[in-house]
Amino acid sequence: MWYLILFIFLTWFNYIGAKGRIERKNQIIDKEEGDLGPVSIKETEALSNGTHKRLAFRQAIIGSLIYTSIIYLLFYIIF
Repeated sequence: MWYLILFIFLTWFNYIGAKGRIERKNQIIDKEEGDLGPVSIKETEALSNGTHKRLAFRQAIIGSLIYTSIIYLLFYIIF
């Protein structure tokens, strides 16, 4: 149950981050410290097509699965 809640939270958190990175929101363009990371050609095409939210959601799901699996395995090994 806790892992499901963690998975949903991480999916939401990663989705907001991926969508903001693709749309280049909340970034300081003049300084390097405000850069959230490079945007690939596939992400740029998805932004121009209007399918960037679906791509961001797919990236969020993959990231959340990885993070939740790591936490599950750590707790499984420790306890």
